[in-house]
Amino acid sequence: MNLSNVFFQGAMCFPQKKALIYAGGSFTYEELNTIIDHVALYLRDLGVTRDHRVGLYLPNIPEWLMFYYGTARLGATSVCIASAFKKEEMTYLVKDSMSSVVVTSEELLPHIPDRKEIPHVKEVVVVERDQALRSIVEGKKRKTSALKPLGCEGDEVATFLYTGGTTGVPKGAMLTHNNLLVSAQNVCYNEKTVPEDVGLCFMPLTHVFAQCHIMNSTFYGCATLVLSKGFDMDAVFASVVENKITRFYAVPTIYIRFLNNPDSKKHLRTLSYVFSAATSMPSEIVRQWQQEYGLPIHEAYGMTESASMVTFNHRYRHKIGAVGAPVGIVEVKLVDDQDKEVGPGETGEIVIRGPNIMRGYFNKPEETANAFRNGWFHSGDVGRFDDEGYLYIVDRIKDIIITGGENVFPKEVEDILYTHQAVDECAVVGWPHPEYGEAVTAFITLKQGKAADEETLIRFCKERLARYKVPKKIHIMKELPKSPQGKILRRELKKKET
Repeated sequence: MNLSNVFFQGAMCFPQKKALIYAGGSFTYEELNTIIDHVALYLRDLGVTRDHRVGLYLPNIPEWLMFYYGTARLGATSVCIASAFKKEEMTYLVKDSMSSVVVTSEELLPHIPDRKEIPHVKEVVVVERDQALRSIVEGKKRKTSALKPLGCEGDEVATFLYTGGTTGVPKGAMLTHNNLLVSAQNVCYNEKTVPEDVGLCFMPLTHVFAQCHIMNSTFYGCATLVLSKGFDMDAVFASVVENKITRFYAVPTIYIRFLNNPDSKKHLRTLSYVFSAATSMPSEIVRQWQQEYGLPIHEAYGMTESASMVTFNHRYRHKIGAVGAPVGIVEVKLVDDQDKEVGPGETGEIVIRGPNIMRGYFNKPEETANAFRNGWFHSGDVGRFDDEGYLYIVDRIKDIIITGGENVFPKEVEDILYTHQAVDECAVVGWPHPEYGEAVTAFITLKQGKAADEETLIRFCKERLARYKVPKKIHIMKELPKSPQGKILRRELKKKET
Protein backbone atom coordinates (compact mmCIF):
# COMPACT_ATOMS: atom_id res chain seq x y z
CA MET A 1 0.00 0.00 0.00
CA ASN A 2 1.31 3.46 -0.92
CA LEU A 3 1.87 6.15 1.74
CA SER A 4 0.06 8.77 -0.37
CA ASN A 5 -3.13 6.76 0.09
CA VAL A 6 -3.62 8.74 3.33
CA PHE A 7 -5.34 11.32 1.10
CA PHE A 8 -7.70 9.01 -0.76
CA GLN A 9 -10.31 8.58 1.96
CA GLY A 10 -10.44 12.34 2.55
CA ALA A 11 -10.60 13.08 -1.19
CA MET A 12 -13.45 10.60 -1.66
CA CYS A 13 -15.48 11.24 1.50
CA PHE A 14 -14.71 14.93 2.20
CA PRO A 15 -13.54 16.41 -1.13
CA GLN A 16 -14.39 20.03 -0.21
CA LYS A 17 -13.19 19.82 3.38
CA LYS A 18 -10.07 21.81 4.23
CA ALA A 19 -7.11 19.49 4.50
CA LEU A 20 -4.37 22.11 4.93
CA ILE A 21 -4.40 25.68 6.22
CA TYR A 22 -1.29 27.84 6.01
CA ALA A 23 -0.35 31.53 6.09
CA GLY A 24 -1.19 32.07 2.43
CA GLY A 25 -4.49 30.21 2.23
CA SER A 26 -5.79 26.64 2.27
CA PHE A 27 -6.30 23.48 0.21
CA THR A 28 -9.18 21.04 0.27
CA TYR A 29 -8.63 17.28 0.23
CA GLU A 30 -9.63 17.14 -3.44
CA GLU A 31 -7.28 19.99 -4.37
CA LEU A 32 -4.33 18.60 -2.46
CA ASN A 33 -4.83 15.09 -3.81
CA THR A 34 -4.84 16.45 -7.39
CA ILE A 35 -1.74 18.57 -6.76
CA ILE A 36 0.09 15.53 -5.42
CA ASP A 37 -0.77 13.70 -8.65
CA HIS A 38 0.74 16.52 -10.70
CA VAL A 39 3.84 16.81 -8.50
CA ALA A 40 4.46 13.09 -9.06
CA LEU A 41 4.18 13.65 -12.82
CA TYR A 42 6.48 16.68 -12.54
CA LEU A 43 9.12 14.52 -10.83
CA ARG A 44 8.68 11.82 -13.45
CA ASP A 45 9.37 14.42 -16.15
CA LEU A 46 12.62 15.27 -14.33
CA GLY A 47 13.65 11.63 -14.74
CA VAL A 48 12.84 10.47 -11.21
CA THR A 49 12.01 6.79 -11.08
CA ARG A 50 11.26 4.23 -8.44
CA ASP A 51 14.88 3.69 -7.43
CA HIS A 52 15.69 7.40 -7.07
CA ARG A 53 15.82 9.59 -3.98
CA VAL A 54 14.52 13.16 -3.74
CA GLY A 55 16.04 15.47 -1.13
CA LEU A 56 13.52 17.77 0.55
CA TYR A 57 15.38 20.82 1.88
CA LEU A 58 12.45 23.10 2.62
CA PRO A 59 10.91 24.96 5.55
CA ASN A 60 7.38 24.15 6.74
CA ILE A 61 5.53 25.25 3.61
CA PRO A 62 2.83 23.44 1.57
CA GLU A 63 5.38 22.43 -1.08
CA TRP A 64 7.16 20.30 1.52
CA LEU A 65 4.24 17.91 1.95
CA MET A 66 3.31 18.11 -1.76
CA PHE A 67 6.73 16.75 -2.69
CA TYR A 68 6.78 14.29 0.23
CA TYR A 69 3.53 12.63 -0.86
CA GLY A 70 4.21 13.21 -4.58
CA THR A 71 7.52 11.34 -4.28
CA ALA A 72 5.75 8.49 -2.51
CA ARG A 73 2.99 8.41 -5.13
CA LEU A 74 5.66 7.94 -7.81
CA GLY A 75 7.22 5.11 -5.81
CA ALA A 76 10.50 6.98 -5.21
CA THR A 77 12.05 7.81 -1.82
CA SER A 78 12.05 11.22 -0.12
CA VAL A 79 15.06 12.33 1.93
CA CYS A 80 14.19 14.69 4.76
CA ILE A 81 16.78 17.46 5.32
CA ALA A 82 16.16 19.87 8.20
CA SER A 83 15.80 23.48 7.07
CA ALA A 84 17.89 24.47 10.11
CA PHE A 85 20.89 22.71 8.55
CA LYS A 86 23.59 24.84 6.97
CA LYS A 87 25.70 24.01 3.91
CA GLU A 88 28.04 21.44 5.47
CA GLU A 89 25.25 19.56 7.25
CA MET A 90 22.87 19.43 4.30
CA THR A 91 25.68 18.48 1.90
CA TYR A 92 26.50 15.46 4.06
CA LEU A 93 22.88 14.23 3.89
CA VAL A 94 22.60 14.79 0.14
CA LYS A 95 25.83 12.85 -0.44
CA ASP A 96 25.02 10.12 2.07
CA SER A 97 21.59 9.50 0.54
CA MET A 98 22.80 9.84 -3.07
CA SER A 99 19.81 12.05 -3.84
CA SER A 100 19.32 12.64 -7.57
CA VAL A 101 17.05 15.68 -7.12
CA VAL A 102 17.04 18.33 -4.39
CA VAL A 103 13.96 20.49 -3.80
CA THR A 104 14.60 23.76 -1.96
CA SER A 105 13.43 27.35 -1.54
CA GLU A 106 14.89 30.81 -2.17
CA GLU A 107 15.72 31.33 1.51
CA LEU A 108 17.74 28.09 1.70
CA LEU A 109 19.41 28.34 -1.70
CA PRO A 110 22.61 29.95 -0.29
CA HIS A 111 23.28 26.69 1.60
CA ILE A 112 23.15 24.53 -1.55
CA PRO A 113 26.73 23.51 -2.45
CA ASP A 114 28.30 23.94 -5.86
CA ARG A 115 27.09 21.20 -8.20
CA LYS A 116 30.68 19.96 -8.50
CA GLU A 117 30.47 18.89 -4.84
CA ILE A 118 27.30 16.88 -5.48
CA PRO A 119 27.72 15.52 -9.03
CA HIS A 120 25.07 12.83 -8.52
CA VAL A 121 22.39 15.56 -8.16
CA LYS A 122 20.87 16.03 -11.60
CA GLU A 123 18.41 18.78 -10.71
CA VAL A 124 17.97 21.43 -8.02
CA VAL A 125 14.36 22.65 -7.92
CA VAL A 126 13.72 26.06 -6.36
CA VAL A 127 9.99 26.01 -5.65
CA GLU A 128 9.45 29.77 -6.10
CA ARG A 129 11.21 29.89 -9.50
CA ASP A 130 9.88 26.96 -11.51
CA GLN A 131 6.90 28.16 -13.56
CA ALA A 132 5.58 24.67 -14.30
CA LEU A 133 5.62 23.93 -10.59
CA ARG A 134 3.95 27.25 -9.74
CA SER A 135 1.12 26.34 -12.13
CA ILE A 136 0.60 23.12 -10.22
CA VAL A 137 0.75 24.65 -6.73
CA GLU A 138 -1.34 27.69 -7.57
CA GLY A 139 -4.16 25.55 -8.92
CA LYS A 140 -3.89 26.19 -12.65
CA LYS A 141 -3.82 22.43 -13.21
CA ARG A 142 -7.01 21.26 -11.58
CA LYS A 143 -7.92 18.33 -13.81
CA THR A 144 -7.32 15.08 -12.04
CA SER A 145 -4.58 13.16 -13.81
CA ALA A 146 -4.71 9.48 -14.66
CA LEU A 147 -1.83 8.82 -12.28
CA LYS A 148 -2.60 6.47 -9.43
CA PRO A 149 -0.32 5.61 -6.50
CA LEU A 150 2.06 2.88 -7.51
CA GLY A 151 1.36 -0.36 -5.74
CA CYS A 152 4.15 -0.87 -3.22
CA GLU A 153 5.25 -3.84 -1.25
CA GLY A 154 5.02 -3.13 2.46
CA ASP A 155 8.78 -3.14 2.91
CA GLU A 156 9.59 -0.70 0.08
CA VAL A 157 11.23 2.44 1.44
CA ALA A 158 9.15 5.63 1.35
CA THR A 159 11.43 8.07 3.17
CA PHE A 160 14.78 8.55 4.86
CA LEU A 161 14.60 10.23 8.27
CA TYR A 162 18.00 11.04 9.68
CA THR A 163 18.75 10.38 13.32
CA GLY A 164 21.75 10.61 15.61
CA GLY A 165 22.69 14.16 14.68
CA THR A 166 22.88 15.30 18.31
CA THR A 167 25.11 12.41 19.37
CA GLY A 168 27.19 11.46 16.35
CA VAL A 169 27.19 11.01 12.59
CA PRO A 170 23.60 11.15 11.23
CA LYS A 171 22.15 7.83 10.07
CA GLY A 172 19.38 7.55 7.48
CA ALA A 173 16.57 5.47 8.98
CA MET A 174 14.77 3.78 6.08
CA LEU A 175 11.05 3.95 6.81
CA THR A 176 8.77 1.93 4.57
CA HIS A 177 5.29 2.72 3.30
CA ASN A 178 3.95 0.13 5.71
CA ASN A 179 5.91 1.61 8.67
CA LEU A 180 4.39 5.03 8.05
CA LEU A 181 0.83 3.85 7.44
CA VAL A 182 0.84 1.60 10.53
CA SER A 183 2.13 4.55 12.58
CA ALA A 184 -0.61 6.87 11.25
CA GLN A 185 -3.25 4.25 12.01
CA ASN A 186 -1.94 3.71 15.55
CA VAL A 187 -1.94 7.45 16.30
CA CYS A 188 -5.46 7.94 14.90
CA TYR A 189 -6.91 4.99 16.77
CA ASN A 190 -5.31 5.78 20.13
CA GLU A 191 -5.86 9.54 20.02
CA LYS A 192 -9.43 9.10 18.69
CA THR A 193 -8.88 11.48 15.77
CA VAL A 194 -12.09 12.54 14.00
CA PRO A 195 -12.63 14.62 10.82
CA GLU A 196 -13.82 17.59 12.91
CA ASP A 197 -10.41 17.89 14.59
CA VAL A 198 -8.00 20.70 13.73
CA GLY A 199 -4.34 20.13 14.58
CA LEU A 200 -1.54 22.69 14.66
CA CYS A 201 1.98 21.81 13.48
CA PHE A 202 4.89 24.22 13.99
CA MET A 203 7.48 21.46 14.55
CA PRO A 204 9.84 20.84 11.59
CA LEU A 205 8.26 18.35 9.17
CA THR A 206 11.65 16.65 8.84
CA HIS A 207 11.27 15.43 12.43
CA VAL A 208 9.53 12.12 13.14
CA PHE A 209 7.16 13.77 15.64
CA ALA A 210 5.82 16.30 13.14
CA GLN A 211 5.88 14.04 10.11
CA CYS A 212 4.57 10.75 11.46
CA HIS A 213 2.68 11.64 14.60
CA ILE A 214 1.08 14.93 13.51
CA MET A 215 0.96 15.24 9.70
CA ASN A 216 0.42 11.67 8.50
CA SER A 217 -2.10 10.84 11.21
CA THR A 218 -4.07 14.06 10.66
CA PHE A 219 -4.59 13.27 6.98
CA TYR A 220 -5.20 9.58 7.70
CA GLY A 221 -8.02 10.66 10.01
CA CYS A 222 -9.47 13.15 7.46
CA ALA A 223 -8.92 16.00 9.91
CA THR A 224 -7.45 19.46 9.19
CA LEU A 225 -3.80 20.43 9.56
CA VAL A 226 -2.74 24.03 10.24
CA LEU A 227 0.88 24.42 9.17
CA SER A 228 3.23 27.03 10.63
CA LYS A 229 6.88 27.70 9.72
CA GLY A 230 7.97 27.69 13.35
CA PHE A 231 7.08 28.54 16.93
CA ASP A 232 6.23 32.09 17.89
CA MET A 233 4.07 32.39 20.98
CA ASP A 234 1.90 35.27 19.79
CA ALA A 235 1.46 33.65 16.37
CA VAL A 236 0.49 30.36 18.01
CA PHE A 237 -2.06 32.11 20.21
CA ALA A 238 -3.55 33.83 17.16
CA SER A 239 -3.68 30.60 15.16
CA VAL A 240 -5.34 28.63 17.96
CA VAL A 241 -8.06 31.26 18.28
CA GLU A 242 -8.57 31.90 14.55
CA ASN A 243 -8.58 28.24 13.46
CA LYS A 244 -10.26 26.83 16.58
CA ILE A 245 -7.42 24.37 17.14
CA THR A 246 -8.53 21.27 19.03
CA ARG A 247 -5.25 19.30 19.02
CA PHE A 248 -1.97 20.76 20.15
CA TYR A 249 1.43 19.12 19.82
CA ALA A 250 4.68 20.44 21.29
CA VAL A 251 7.83 19.61 23.26
CA PRO A 252 8.16 20.09 27.05
CA THR A 253 9.91 23.47 26.75
CA ILE A 254 6.82 24.95 25.02
CA TYR A 255 4.46 23.80 27.76
CA ILE A 256 6.80 25.27 30.38
CA ARG A 257 6.71 28.61 28.52
CA PHE A 258 2.92 28.51 28.44
CA LEU A 259 2.75 27.86 32.17
CA ASN A 260 4.99 30.88 32.74
CA ASN A 261 2.83 33.13 30.54
CA PRO A 262 -0.29 34.50 32.30
CA ASP A 263 -2.00 35.16 28.92
CA SER A 264 -1.84 31.54 27.77
CA LYS A 265 -5.06 30.28 29.31
CA LYS A 266 -7.38 32.73 27.57
CA HIS A 267 -5.89 31.87 24.16
CA LEU A 268 -5.92 28.08 24.49
CA ARG A 269 -9.59 27.52 25.38
CA THR A 270 -10.45 25.52 22.24
CA LEU A 271 -7.89 22.80 22.97
CA SER A 272 -9.37 19.43 23.85
CA TYR A 273 -6.22 17.34 23.48
CA VAL A 274 -2.56 18.17 24.11
CA PHE A 275 0.47 15.98 23.48
CA SER A 276 4.18 16.23 24.25
CA ALA A 277 7.09 14.39 22.61
CA ALA A 278 10.80 14.52 21.69
CA THR A 279 11.91 14.11 25.32
CA SER A 280 10.34 13.05 28.63
CA MET A 281 7.95 15.50 30.23
CA PRO A 282 8.76 16.18 33.91
CA SER A 283 5.90 14.85 36.05
CA GLU A 284 5.73 18.11 37.99
CA ILE A 285 4.98 20.03 34.76
CA VAL A 286 2.18 17.58 33.90
CA ARG A 287 0.64 18.14 37.34
CA GLN A 288 0.88 21.94 37.00
CA TRP A 289 -0.67 21.84 33.53
CA GLN A 290 -3.54 19.60 34.59
CA GLN A 291 -4.26 21.84 37.56
CA GLU A 292 -4.20 24.98 35.41
CA TYR A 293 -5.98 23.74 32.26
CA GLY A 294 -7.93 20.69 33.38
CA LEU A 295 -6.30 18.61 30.62
CA PRO A 296 -3.62 15.93 30.91
CA ILE A 297 -0.53 16.29 28.78
CA HIS A 298 -0.46 13.02 26.89
CA GLU A 299 2.78 11.26 26.10
CA ALA A 300 3.85 8.28 24.09
CA TYR A 301 7.13 6.52 23.57
CA GLY A 302 8.67 6.36 20.13
CA MET A 303 11.64 7.32 18.00
CA THR A 304 12.66 7.89 14.41
CA GLU A 305 13.38 4.20 13.89
CA SER A 306 9.84 3.24 14.97
CA ALA A 307 8.06 5.91 12.86
CA SER A 308 6.92 7.51 16.11
CA MET A 309 4.43 5.74 18.41
CA VAL A 310 5.42 2.54 20.22
CA THR A 311 3.42 3.03 23.44
CA PHE A 312 0.65 5.45 24.35
CA ASN A 313 -0.54 6.85 27.67
CA HIS A 314 -4.21 6.22 27.07
CA ARG A 315 -6.68 9.10 26.94
CA TYR A 316 -9.04 7.56 29.46
CA ARG A 317 -6.54 5.69 31.67
CA HIS A 318 -3.84 8.32 31.87
CA LYS A 319 -0.99 7.85 34.36
CA ILE A 320 1.26 10.77 35.20
CA GLY A 321 4.91 9.87 34.64
CA ALA A 322 4.21 6.94 32.33
CA VAL A 323 4.46 6.79 28.53
CA GLY A 324 1.71 4.22 28.33
CA ALA A 325 1.26 0.67 27.09
CA PRO A 326 2.27 -0.86 23.72
CA VAL A 327 -0.03 0.04 20.81
CA GLY A 328 -1.57 -2.22 18.18
CA ILE A 329 0.51 -5.30 17.48
CA VAL A 330 3.76 -3.64 18.51
CA GLU A 331 5.70 -5.75 21.01
CA VAL A 332 7.87 -4.21 23.73
CA LYS A 333 9.98 -5.89 26.39
CA LEU A 334 12.83 -4.96 28.72
CA VAL A 335 16.12 -6.85 28.75
CA ASP A 336 19.31 -6.86 30.81
CA ASP A 337 22.82 -6.58 29.38
CA GLN A 338 22.67 -10.29 28.48
CA ASP A 339 19.44 -9.73 26.48
CA LYS A 340 17.42 -11.65 29.08
CA GLU A 341 13.94 -10.31 29.78
CA VAL A 342 13.36 -8.61 33.15
CA GLY A 343 10.10 -8.47 35.06
CA PRO A 344 7.74 -5.66 36.19
CA GLY A 345 9.40 -3.11 38.45
CA GLU A 346 12.88 -3.95 37.17
CA THR A 347 14.82 -1.68 34.83
CA GLY A 348 16.14 -2.84 31.48
CA GLU A 349 16.80 -1.74 27.93
CA ILE A 350 13.65 -1.20 25.87
CA VAL A 351 13.56 -3.49 22.83
CA ILE A 352 10.82 -3.45 20.19
CA ARG A 353 9.50 -5.38 17.23
CA GLY A 354 6.52 -4.81 15.00
CA PRO A 355 5.35 -3.48 11.62
CA ASN A 356 6.34 0.09 12.50
CA ILE A 357 10.08 -0.62 12.89
CA MET A 358 12.40 0.70 10.16
CA ARG A 359 14.09 -1.52 7.61
CA GLY A 360 17.55 -0.39 8.74
CA TYR A 361 20.06 2.43 8.36
CA PHE A 362 20.93 3.30 4.75
CA ASN A 363 24.37 2.05 3.74
CA LYS A 364 25.30 1.36 7.37
CA PRO A 365 25.20 -2.43 7.80
CA GLU A 366 27.26 -2.44 10.99
CA GLU A 367 25.04 0.10 12.76
CA THR A 368 21.97 -1.80 11.55
CA ALA A 369 23.32 -5.10 12.88
CA ASN A 370 24.10 -3.48 16.24
CA ALA A 371 20.55 -2.10 16.49
CA PHE A 372 18.80 -5.36 15.55
CA ARG A 373 19.73 -8.30 17.76
CA ASN A 374 17.82 -11.54 18.25
CA GLY A 375 15.00 -10.21 16.09
CA TRP A 376 14.41 -7.11 18.26
CA PHE A 377 15.30 -3.47 17.73
CA HIS A 378 17.41 -2.22 20.65
CA SER A 379 16.43 1.34 21.51
CA GLY A 380 19.28 2.32 23.83
CA ASP A 381 16.67 3.57 26.32
CA VAL A 382 16.21 2.27 29.86
CA GLY A 383 12.69 1.74 31.19
CA ARG A 384 10.55 -0.21 33.59
CA PHE A 385 7.02 -1.65 33.42
CA ASP A 386 4.54 -1.42 36.27
CA ASP A 387 2.12 -4.22 37.17
CA GLU A 388 -0.49 -2.91 34.70
CA GLY A 389 1.90 -2.96 31.75
CA TYR A 390 2.54 0.80 31.63
CA LEU A 391 6.04 1.80 30.59
CA TYR A 392 8.13 4.42 32.38
CA ILE A 393 11.24 5.89 30.76
CA VAL A 394 14.17 5.91 33.15
CA ASP A 395 16.86 7.33 30.85
CA ARG A 396 19.17 6.77 27.88
CA ILE A 397 21.81 4.09 28.46
CA LYS A 398 24.50 6.45 27.17
CA ASP A 399 23.36 9.20 29.57
CA ILE A 400 23.71 7.13 32.74
CA ILE A 401 26.22 8.73 35.11
CA ILE A 402 28.56 6.38 36.96
CA THR A 403 29.80 8.15 40.07
CA GLY A 404 31.82 6.34 42.70
CA GLY A 405 30.58 3.01 41.31
CA GLU A 406 26.90 4.01 41.59
CA ASN A 407 24.56 4.48 38.62
CA VAL A 408 22.66 7.77 38.49
CA PHE A 409 19.87 8.38 35.97
CA PRO A 410 19.86 12.10 35.01
CA LYS A 411 16.08 12.17 34.66
CA GLU A 412 15.64 11.21 38.31
CA VAL A 413 17.68 14.24 39.41
CA GLU A 414 16.00 16.51 36.86
CA ASP A 415 12.54 15.50 38.10
CA ILE A 416 13.51 16.66 41.60
CA LEU A 417 14.94 19.96 40.37
CA TYR A 418 11.75 20.65 38.42
CA THR A 419 9.77 20.59 41.68
CA HIS A 420 11.68 23.65 42.92
CA GLN A 421 9.53 26.75 42.47
CA ALA A 422 12.37 28.77 40.86
CA VAL A 423 13.58 26.23 38.27
CA ASP A 424 12.40 26.77 34.71
CA GLU A 425 14.46 24.23 32.73
CA CYS A 426 17.24 21.85 33.71
CA ALA A 427 19.56 19.16 32.43
CA VAL A 428 21.89 16.84 34.33
CA VAL A 429 25.10 15.35 32.92
CA GLY A 430 28.21 13.61 34.16
CA TRP A 431 31.50 15.53 34.22
CA PRO A 432 34.88 13.79 34.64
CA HIS A 433 36.02 13.68 38.26
CA PRO A 434 39.43 12.48 39.53
CA GLU A 435 37.96 10.65 42.53
CA TYR A 436 34.43 9.56 41.52
CA GLY A 437 34.99 8.95 37.82
CA GLU A 438 32.05 11.22 37.01
CA ALA A 439 30.43 13.99 39.04
CA VAL A 440 26.69 14.67 38.82
CA THR A 441 26.44 18.17 37.34
CA ALA A 442 23.27 20.19 36.74
CA PHE A 443 22.53 23.11 34.43
CA ILE A 444 19.41 25.16 35.08
CA THR A 445 17.57 28.28 34.01
CA LEU A 446 15.39 30.24 36.43
CA LYS A 447 11.80 31.35 36.01
CA GLN A 448 11.28 35.03 35.36
CA GLY A 449 11.04 36.92 38.64
CA LYS A 450 12.30 33.93 40.69
CA ALA A 451 15.66 33.60 42.44
CA ALA A 452 17.79 30.71 43.72
CA ASP A 453 21.50 30.13 44.10
CA GLU A 454 23.64 27.02 43.77
CA GLU A 455 23.84 26.41 47.52
CA THR A 456 20.05 26.59 47.92
CA LEU A 457 19.44 24.17 45.06
CA ILE A 458 22.04 21.66 46.25
CA ARG A 459 20.50 21.72 49.72
CA PHE A 460 17.07 21.20 48.11
CA CYS A 461 18.40 18.09 46.34
CA LYS A 462 20.09 16.74 49.49
CA GLU A 463 16.73 16.71 51.25
CA ARG A 464 15.18 14.60 48.48
CA LEU A 465 17.89 12.41 46.93
CA ALA A 466 20.44 9.81 48.03
CA ARG A 467 23.78 11.45 48.69
CA TYR A 468 25.49 10.05 45.57
CA LYS A 469 22.72 11.44 43.33
CA VAL A 470 23.03 15.03 44.59
CA PRO A 471 24.72 17.35 42.05
CA LYS A 472 28.28 18.26 42.97
CA LYS A 473 27.90 21.43 40.93
CA ILE A 474 24.90 23.41 39.65
CA HIS A 475 25.37 25.99 36.89
CA ILE A 476 22.72 28.69 36.59
CA MET A 477 22.46 29.81 32.96
CA LYS A 478 20.49 32.29 30.88
CA GLU A 479 19.45 29.54 28.46
CA LEU A 480 20.21 25.91 27.67
CA PRO A 481 21.44 24.76 24.25
CA LYS A 482 18.69 23.13 22.18
CA SER A 483 18.21 21.33 18.89
CA PRO A 484 15.83 22.77 16.24
CA GLN A 485 13.15 20.50 17.75
CA GLY A 486 13.57 22.05 21.20
CA LYS A 487 15.43 19.11 22.74
CA ILE A 488 18.13 20.09 25.27
CA LEU A 489 21.55 19.12 23.90
CA ARG A 490 23.40 17.31 26.66
CA ARG A 491 26.53 16.91 24.53
CA GLU A 492 26.91 20.69 24.36
CA LEU A 493 26.69 20.88 28.14
CA LYS A 494 29.29 18.15 28.50
CA LYS A 495 31.64 20.18 26.30
CA LYS A 496 31.51 23.05 28.80
CA GLU A 497 33.65 21.01 31.19
CA THR A 498 36.61 21.50 28.84
